[in-house]
Amino acid sequence: MKHKLLPALILVFLVAALSRSYSSNIFTEEKGYGPQDYQARCQELLARASDGLILIGNNGAANLAYLTGAVNREAKLILIPPGLAKDDPSGESVQTTLFLPTKSPRWGVWDDPQLSPGEEASRQTGIANTADLKDFYITIAKLAPAAGTIYVCQNGDGGPAADLGADVLDTVKRILPAATIRNLSPILDDLRWSKSSRDVEVMKMACRVTAEAYMEAARVTRPGLYEYEVEGLISYIFRKNGSWGPAFLIVGSGPNSCVLHHMSNDRRLKESELVVLDIGTVYHTLETDLTRTLPVSGKFTAEQKKIYAIVLEAQKKALSVVKPGATLADVHRAAFEVIDRAGYGKYFIHGTSHSLNGGSGFKAGEPPPPAGVRTEEQRKSFYMSATNPLRPGCMFTIEPGIYIPEKNLGIRIEDDILVTETGYEVLTKDAPKEIADIEKLMAMKPVLVTGK
Repeated sequence: MKHKLLPALILVFLVAALSRSYSSNIFTEEKGYGPQDYQARCQELLARASDGLILIGNNGAANLAYLTGAVNREAKLILIPPGLAKDDPSGESVQTTLFLPTKSPRWGVWDDPQLSPGEEASRQTGIANTADLKDFYITIAKLAPAAGTIYVCQNGDGGPAADLGADVLDTVKRILPAATIRNLSPILDDLRWSKSSRDVEVMKMACRVTAEAYMEAARVTRPGLYEYEVEGLISYIFRKNGSWGPAFLIVGSGPNSCVLHHMSNDRRLKESELVVLDIGTVYHTLETDLTRTLPVSGKFTAEQKKIYAIVLEAQKKALSVVKPGATLADVHRAAFEVIDRAGYGKYFIHGTSHSLNGGSGFKAGEPPPPAGVRTEEQRKSFYMSATNPLRPGCMFTIEPGIYIPEKNLGIRIEDDILVTETGYEVLTKDAPKEIADIEKLMAMKPVLVTGK
């Protein structure tokens, strides 16, 4: 009888421990975006592309969610500048419209409910006029008098529609053969490059959730655990604190610390190795990106300390150049010079920064990074092309790293940065990264085990 009761008693203990330690979330209420935020974004975009109609889809991109909050994959948005609004021959006024799927009887039974046309969709998105998806092309045809120019997001100069889909764009061209298609991506990219005060508030909350998950992971990390056990703990803390879930979870130990996008997380952590935690959560559409490198045993070896100190110095040097007017090319140059001067330049194989949550530090129309392995000269050329000036509200990462595969030694330190009027703010500052602070953190008892 006692043996039969044991698993149940263990379960009760674990549930009680979890309840005591995480009885309340970091945040006591949902704090995301509202219709006023979406309306402001749409109005700003209309002001920047006021000479044409704007078509936005939700086919594998986040533009529609950014402008309306709608995440329905099939949803589409037509933004019409006030000066171009026309009446069709029937006398019906054609307005900015969000097109959504008709409510399905499966929703709430087989599938989760989605937004459908009506008052609730208007209330949530701030778009006053909603319509059924089947009316999308009908509405396009009605817009013929105003459709001299149509803006769509495209990959590169004249490439395929990034969020609308090539088939949809081809149909639009057949309906409106005289329309000129222009690329909206540089305009929307520039709009998203600077974040609003509301974006900053939401991102700070997201970074607090991410730092909390990292710190608990550091407290439990020890030899013998599997990478996926650390991954599971991080994912739990994300969800417990109101996050939508992980954006990605990289737990790379030993040789995996040198694999930049190690995702299988299936290796057992071993004594005297390092483990790279590169984690991000999705919190009300915004994504964080934090990397810390931990000694599995809780103490860095002499060699690990040496390399770690170089990477940390490179990050601090890169931070020192951040201010309005500087560029991500300047940031990369500062970090690379520190690592190269220390003799590890060939082991720094990626850029120092990337933008966060839309926008870009690269020049308008700059092509994406070349696919596959790039030569050192190609890498340098690409990373030094990020010459859009930083301005208040920009968010990006600073993440230098050194990777020595022959020693199974990889170290990366990454923080999320906000450009301010006078310099910068480290949004992930709550996540310890100094050597002494990491070792102190790892010596603490895990909160989920002690319940304190």
